[in-house]
Amino acid sequence: MDTDVLDARPDHATSEDEARFSLRVLPFALHLCWQPRLVIDRADIAQVGSALTSSGRRGLPLLVEVTALEDVTREAREAIHAYEHPARIAILGRDAVDRMLAAFTVRTATDVRFFTGRDHAVRWLLQ
Repeated sequence: MDTDVLDARPDHATSEDEARFSLRVLPFALHLCWQPRLVIDRADIAQVGSALTSSGRRGLPLLVEVTALEDVTREAREAIHAYEHPARIAILGRDAVDRMLAAFTVRTATDVRFFTGRDHAVRWLLQ
């Protein structure tokens, strides 16, 4: 069973606006899921960092799900590059564009891999 930790809405959001991401605590990992067609900026990355800390489970592997991201700003990439997660990170995407954005975005000392299948991503996280 998973537990919702945070659904992040932009500061100017109304109650009808969808969350930009969700973070759930799973038994084996943290699951960060971005909404499709977003431009991720530095404020988004700061909110994710706060959510990871608030989860109290930052030491778990991290499963990041991306679908059809529009872009990741330079400032957001810099923040991602500076982040070191204490466990593996699996990025789960659907196509070559997701893979390209993930490769362009994530250059960190943390062990990170891209997957198009959830089962493979979870198996790798659990190794």
